[in-house]
Formats: sequence, C-alpha cells, structure tokens
Amino acid sequence: MSARRKMVARLETYGEVRAILAAIKNMALAELHRLAGLHENQRRAMGTVERAAADFVAFHPPLRGDGALQACIVVGSERGFCGEFNAPLAQAASARHAHGERVLLVGSRLAERAAQADLALDSIPGANVTEELAPTLERVLAWLERTQREAPGGAARVSALLQDPDAPRLLQRTLVPLPLPAGGAAPRYADAPRLTLPPQDLLRALADQALMLSLHELFSVSLIAENRRRLEHMEGALRRLDDSTAVLARRMHAARQEDITQEIEVIMLSAQALAEEASARAAL
Repeated sequence: MSARRKMVARLETYGEVRAILAAIKNMALAELHRLAGLHENQRRAMGTVERAAADFVAFHPPLRGDGALQACIVVGSERGFCGEFNAPLAQAASARHAHGERVLLVGSRLAERAAQADLALDSIPGANVTEELAPTLERVLAWLERTQREAPGGAARVSALLQDPDAPRLLQRTLVPLPLPAGGAAPRYADAPRLTLPPQDLLRALADQALMLSLHELFSVSLIAENRRRLEHMEGALRRLDDSTAVLARRMHAARQEDITQEIEVIMLSAQALAEEASARAAL
C-alpha cells in the first residue's frame, strides 16, 4: 500500500504541474493573438515611412557615409520556457563582439546566457508582454544615444539580430543609417515634393521615425518568435507529461490489482485456517 500511496501522490503532483504548463501555454497563445494585430499595424506604418523616403530620395539624393562605430542590438527573451531560443543569439553576439562591434543584449535570459560564456556586454531587461514594449524601446534608445555620442562625428552603423518567427534562423536588420532605395530609382511623381524643412533635416526626421518604428516592430517580431517557441515547448512538455501520467496510472492500477489479489489470498487463507480449526474441534 505504501508504494501505491507514493504513486497517488506523484499523480497529484503531475496534475499540478500540468495545470501550470497549460496556463503558460494559454498565456503564450493569448499574447500571440495580441501581437498579430499590433504587428500588422506596425508594418503598415513602416510602409508609409518607406514610401515617403522613396519619394524623397528620388529628388534629393542623401549623403551617405560609413559609420565609424559599428553597433548591434541582439533581441533575446526576458523569460524562460522557450527552449534554446537564446543560445544562437548569444553565439551571434559573441561573434559580433569579437569583430569589434558594440553589442547590446535585450532580455535577461539572453544576458544570463552570455554571462555563462564570460561575455561582458551591455544588457537591458526585455519585454515580457506587449505592454512592456514601450519601456524597452526607451531603454534601447537611451543606449543608442550614448553610443552615437561616443562615435567620432556622431556617425554609427546600427543593426539588429533576432529570431525569425517562421523558421529556426536569425534575422538581421539595418537600423542606422535609414535603409533607402538605390540611387537612380525612377520617381513615382513628375514633380518634386514640396518641403517645409531643409532636405537633410527632413531626412534626419524620417530616419528617427523609421528607427522608432523599426525597433518597435523588431521587438514585436521577437516576442512573436519567443511565444511560438514557448508554445511548442509547452506542447512538447505536456505530451511527455501526459505519457508519464498514463504510464504511472497503469502501474498504479496494476499495483492496486496486486493489493486486491493479496487481500483475497489472505482472506482465503484465513477462511481455510478457520475451517481446519473447526474440523479439528469437531473431531475431538
């Protein structure tokens, strides 16, 4: 009976763990639904800025210069339960750092992974949910401002690395300078746009707007990828837990059957002993 009681206690523990895993899975699903609409709005807004930039450079070619400082923002996860989400990001951050780039790690779990590899890199907390995207964006912009001030002449080239939501690979995006159409692109309109700002001032404003939108979109994409990995991780864990629960339930059922069989044998032996004792008394 003692072994069966242990099995019952373990089954109860399995049930509690399953409830926790199911809750994490449902939270990931809810977050994915929220992020889907937000990401679509961000893509439309970014498309508007890109079209405005294309119209601008068709008549006012920008001055391009090589950034003296190379910087990379690596977007990882703030929470766990998403498998090896941060491992390839930490490796990519190490490679960028080895090539002399300034690297910012976004996400506590990614920072912990880098620390395990003895990488001393700048890091900030990431976003757990959609509502935390804005504070994360502010922290990244503050880091970028410091990085720009350290660059000779204020010039820097900034890129970002993050997980692809649709495939097990990393995405790389250029953030600074503003990605613009190649020179010589045919204008969509015959007349140049009327400007109320000097062309270079307008270009800087477009670049700032594009940077804000790009960062917001990148964090959303990273959260989508993270929650998809978490969803897959939880579904796998639930399947394994259900298999373990089924095996333990069968073992417990077999142990119960064995206990019942033993009880029946004890009863039968007791009855036989009583019958023999009664027969012996009758013979006297």
